[in-house]
Amino acid sequence: MNRKWIGFAGSIATILILAVAVCAFEADFDPSIYNPDVAEIVNFEVCTSCLDGEGYRYAWDFDADGVPEVETEETLVTHAFPSSGYYEVVLTVTSAGGRTTTRRKGILVGALPAFAVRELLVQSDGTILVLLTIRVTADCSAIGFQEAMPPGWRVEVVDAGGAFAYPNPQTKKLEAIWGSQFAAGETVTFSYRLHPAYTSSLQGISGEISGYTDEGRFIGRISGELGMAQ
Repeated sequence: MNRKWIGFAGSIATILILAVAVCAFEADFDPSIYNPDVAEIVNFEVCTSCLDGEGYRYAWDFDADGVPEVETEETLVTHAFPSSGYYEVVLTVTSAGGRTTTRRKGILVGALPAFAVRELLVQSDGTILVLLTIRVTADCSAIGFQEAMPPGWRVEVVDAGGAFAYPNPQTKKLEAIWGSQFAAGETVTFSYRLHPAYTSSLQGISGEISGYTDEGRFIGRISGELGMAQ
């Protein structure tokens, strides 16, 4: 075989290996619970399989104010939220070479009759499957949610889980509602797919869940994934 071809092939192989390494560098983490009580200890664990190699540092910002509360080389940390409400937790991972990547996830602290957790699953065709899991903690009715449709992405409902769903072009939100009663302990799922149009990255996603109890209407932010790693 020609030596020039061998050298060229070797260069291509090196580029591909480097590209895979770069793609493997992605911040991600899992909290032990998405709906803790006030002052309850929550474990936050870094996804080490999302990273390539060693020597990483992890900065944890538990209220998304831009100032990390914890900076460590440990992949497991704990935190207790001091008051009820919605918190955005930001993990910033820094490699030994100085590269950084971040991930955001929402945590809803305090009791709510029903709360929702969002998962984002990247598909091989470039679409993103969004899975919402709604857990009912108290008897309630007319549970519904609104998800802001990201600019440049088309929404396709995959499984409405018995809800009436409507991508509203006026509000630019995916709206869904269940017209039935729910008992404490029930779980409901809803899934939809995001198709990219003129952008290939999902910068952010947000939504709210609501419903009614005997005491009136409740409303809360949807927890879980808030976008892909950046």
